[in-house]
Amino acid sequence: MRKIFLLILLFPLITLASELSDSNKLFDFAESEFPEFFAPAGSETFELNEYLVRYYADSDTYIGTQSSDVYVYGDAFNGLLKLGKISDYIELELEGDALFAELFAAQKSDVQLEGQGVVVALLSDDLQGDRHQRFIVKLNSGQTLLLAHNIDLAPRLNTLSVGDWVEFFGEYEWNDKGGVIHWTHYDPAGWHIDGWILHHGVMYQSL
Repeated sequence: MRKIFLLILLFPLITLASELSDSNKLFDFAESEFPEFFAPAGSETFELNEYLVRYYADSDTYIGTQSSDVYVYGDAFNGLLKLGKISDYIELELEGDALFAELFAAQKSDVQLEGQGVVVALLSDDLQGDRHQRFIVKLNSGQTLLLAHNIDLAPRLNTLSVGDWVEFFGEYEWNDKGGVIHWTHYDPAGWHIDGWILHHGVMYQSL
């Protein structure tokens, strides 16, 4: 526990959406190439103050990413050690609108990522099961996304209007109209990465 709190203090604070895929690819690479440090393979990726980290019990070692930087922590590294950039070790995933376009073309789902765009339509709330505020965002590329924002777990965007600019972090689900973004809120169970919506400088994530 002491080491976890130390990592929280040492790692700064912003996780970009595309980093999740890049970090997991990096961690998989480290497990494959350096099993003497990063074993057993397949450890769960988790967040420490929104940093992405894996812990390896066999060597009592951590590997983590902060923005584009790579860190390791453990006795084998004499404490905390910066190893360079993620791109020094793996080919980075596409970012922004290009990644949304690739997911749409490949009909892929269940990918957590960040985006931004302009609100082009406000829809009625979905009141079946958990309540969701629904609106459509258009990316700079022209692709449209339906945002389904759980208002039982996060605040409603009461001031939202057509033409507003929003940023979001959530899970992409494919459909033939461009896709749906959900999980734009915190997870009270703690098993899913927390999402959010940013509008007029206010983050909508948890009640």
